[in-house]
Amino acid sequence: MNKKIKYILGYAIIFILAVLCTYGIINYEQLKNKIGVNNSQNLGSVEGKQTSKETTIIIEKLSTLNDLDSLNSELKLSDATLKELKKYAPTVSYAVEKEGNEDRIILKQGGYHNQFKLEKENEIIGAYKVKDGKLESTGEKTEELNSKYKKDNISWKTLDVKNTEHNNEVATKFANVITNILDGTTKDIDASLVITEFSDAQKHIKVDEMLLFHIPMPLSEIIDAYNALQPDTVNEEYVMNKLKSSQYLKYREIDDTLTGNEEKYSKVLKEGELIFFKKDKMVLATYRGHGAIFLKGPSKPDMWKIEGDKITIPYSTSVIGNTYKGKLVLRLNNKKYEGGQSRSKYYVESVSN
Repeated sequence: MNKKIKYILGYAIIFILAVLCTYGIINYEQLKNKIGVNNSQNLGSVEGKQTSKETTIIIEKLSTLNDLDSLNSELKLSDATLKELKKYAPTVSYAVEKEGNEDRIILKQGGYHNQFKLEKENEIIGAYKVKDGKLESTGEKTEELNSKYKKDNISWKTLDVKNTEHNNEVATKFANVITNILDGTTKDIDASLVITEFSDAQKHIKVDEMLLFHIPMPLSEIIDAYNALQPDTVNEEYVMNKLKSSQYLKYREIDDTLTGNEEKYSKVLKEGELIFFKKDKMVLATYRGHGAIFLKGPSKPDMWKIEGDKITIPYSTSVIGNTYKGKLVLRLNNKKYEGGQSRSKYYVESVSN
């Protein structure tokens, strides 16, 4: 065999080996990708957090349920919790957390105002694991759940649960407040009125015997109050403008948190002043006096007119006799807005003397 043939055969063998290597590498990459796809088939994502595919499907389903009965068919809430949610219609939110290698779906309610105090604020109402495509309660008690999951670093997503059922007791309490603080109009409501009448009275700090109080209140609750007091849906920007333009409280802001510094800032707060704390979006304001004196009042429910989501309530405008010349119109609150703590059961559509 001459040298020329040897060279040709050598090059041919090298070429065949190169082709075989290239083919092998390509098939290896394809096999690796296929394995990767198969591994990812069991993974999903909720709000940017990696979860099991089962959890993702369950969350997608919960997000489409907009009435309490349908939601309860999945969650199996206690009778007391379901009754409370229907009565007050607080905001309901979910979060997904890890328990070891397993996903946990956590549910909470935002809370509700009752007799001048905020009750069940951010209360955890259930924790669930996903089993065979269904939610199964972890069986933990309310105290355990709140201790474990009532934290600032958990990311919550609000469910669009519709508020559909009237409640005479809740409407009466709300109407009793509204008829005594709104003087025939829902416009130009000063921030001082909202802070004194819609803050949690249990958190008011008595400063002196002449009834000077310091009132701490989260911006989120002020946003909820403004949305309860008028037909328009308003946001954080609107409320901040109201705080800054109050006729009775001088506004200033501090680049700090009120939480943990209450004693420090109570010493520098002046009467007639409102401080907004930028880092935790808290308000600290002053008020002197007893608050609203309830001279007016709504009529009995048998005098109300209910039309769909609307209630028209006659109310007394005089302390003498039961002459119901005023008219208050409430609607079930299904407003959608950002920045609130928990929307109210009703909002005011109109009020007239």
